[in-house]
Amino acid sequence: MPEERGLYPKMRVEDQIVYFARLRGMKAADVRAQIDPWFERFQVKGKRTDKVKDLSKGNQQKVQLIATLIHMPKLVILDEPFSGLDPVNASLLQDGIQMLRDNGAAIIYSSHDMANVEAISDHLVMLRTGEMVLNGTVDAIRQSFGRTKLFIESPLTEADFKQFDGVQKVVRHGQSFELTLADEAVGHRIFDAATQSGYIPEFSQQPPTLDEIFRMKVGEVHA
Repeated sequence: MPEERGLYPKMRVEDQIVYFARLRGMKAADVRAQIDPWFERFQVKGKRTDKVKDLSKGNQQKVQLIATLIHMPKLVILDEPFSGLDPVNASLLQDGIQMLRDNGAAIIYSSHDMANVEAISDHLVMLRTGEMVLNGTVDAIRQSFGRTKLFIESPLTEADFKQFDGVQKVVRHGQSFELTLADEAVGHRIFDAATQSGYIPEFSQQPPTLDEIFRMKVGEVHA
């Protein structure tokens, strides 16, 4: 499925889906019987008798996805499938991709939305100017950068955190703080200081998100 609409704009939605499904070996009657359930699954706003060009960009994307998936392929290649979708529709698409994966399909897709990549990918490859800079499972890649993100709620103040060697950034979120550490070992010292008086409501030390890793790697080009 290409990023740009690979559909015939003046063709009716139903005829479009039937056409592509028949190219993949399905019978027209079987396809027509499945269109309404697929419309419901992806909450398509429009009628099967509408022309593609009369649908919104997001709904055209959904029709294109249905045309791609209705024959339940074993290999799916998607180019920026979340492009042009709002968060609700992106979630519906994510559910569709996961449904296909759970039914045994191999899925290869490109995306600059690291939240979606982190949520649904088993394995990822990150390219920068055509060169591979990351390759592995999501968890292994994140862990390789160390647990340098710290979320904490404690008696310590912003000024207290800034006095620790290795604290690179402090951001306040209400009663809690998000710290960026130069090294995960800094977290041990902060934990000892924060818990001197006992229990604290929050202490979570994590590796950076894929979005943060992506920005690190892209930033190396401009350094």
